[in-house]
Amino acid sequence: MFKIKDKVVYSLGLMSGTSLDGVDIAYCRHENNKHELIHFKSYPYSIDLKERILKASVPSTSTVEDICSLHAELGDVYSDCIEQFLKDFNLSIEDIYFISNHGQTIWHIPNETNTHKKSTLQIGDASRISYRFNKIVVYDFRTLDMASGGVGAPLVPIFDYIYYKEHAPIILLNIGGISNITYIPKNAKPSDLVAFDTGPGNMLIDGVMERLYDMPFDEGGNIAKKGMVSKQLLDYLFNDEYYDAPYPKATGREKYTNKLIEEILNYANTLKLEKEDIISTLTYFTSFVVKYQIKKFFKGFNGKLLVSGGGANNKYIVDNLEDEDYQVILSEDLDVPSDAKEAFAFSVLGYLRLTNQTSNVKSVTGAKDNLSLGSIILPSIINEE
Repeated sequence: MFKIKDKVVYSLGLMSGTSLDGVDIAYCRHENNKHELIHFKSYPYSIDLKERILKASVPSTSTVEDICSLHAELGDVYSDCIEQFLKDFNLSIEDIYFISNHGQTIWHIPNETNTHKKSTLQIGDASRISYRFNKIVVYDFRTLDMASGGVGAPLVPIFDYIYYKEHAPIILLNIGGISNITYIPKNAKPSDLVAFDTGPGNMLIDGVMERLYDMPFDEGGNIAKKGMVSKQLLDYLFNDEYYDAPYPKATGREKYTNKLIEEILNYANTLKLEKEDIISTLTYFTSFVVKYQIKKFFKGFNGKLLVSGGGANNKYIVDNLEDEDYQVILSEDLDVPSDAKEAFAFSVLGYLRLTNQTSNVKSVTGAKDNLSLGSIILPSIINEE
């Protein structure tokens, strides 16, 4: 498609996840299917913007007008962050061949229902990014997989395979708002990969931290460490068929809603739990469901469990992932900063699209076909004499 496979090209990969922390940007080098992360930085959303995205992500509080406006606004926010990133690292936009943008997920329907089609929506107008910089932009990565019968997630496994297959057997765990894992067996082909969302990552913890402490997150898991895990609340959280459901499977904010958070807090109140006990139990639960599904779906796994994402900074989560059967390591141990992995991954997915290579994994998403995912906007400013 684009004759760049044998050339050196540089890109920017953008990721804004379900935690609504902000915009992650990775500056990457690509040559002949080899990929290198050079720079990375995160740019937080303003409190007001985060609240408006969250409001637009909840059916009872969203409007089509708000979503329409946020779609345009986020395109400008992403563009502003790119400009700042270029300044921060003394880079020129002329050095960038393409920009790869995941967008902000507003809603995800992984399974067909009586009333709704299997579908997904990421906002953040890529046309505004392309226009601002007059560059190729790759975006809208999930919809083609869903058109082919897949669940549209997770999409990072092809990156995991490219970057980590030499370390197999290995499980890659990314803890953002949602936690997801990729299992790479020894001597694996892409069709041998298994990957799925395990359940909540930081989403429930952050939501309860906002309500109980008026804080966006539990830094380092320090509050969780002070509390005690409640067996009753843990059982209440685990009473969900999702954790035993077979893969492929995906989940998100449509499941771990504000309504669920209120129900959790109401039940915790009947148990007369202290605030730190609630946080401790929710944080432990994130680790618990990951370990439960590793034991259930990968019996006898004894390789490395590599942890990335914002949740890798929560020591209480990481400590509770420890197991005698496998070794827990952080993404930094294999040279990719934990917070940078997904932005780096979507930069690679953009490269795969521009070189027309497969970027979904059918065994992971359930899609019927191998697909090169992502829509492409070409530079469109015409300078006529």
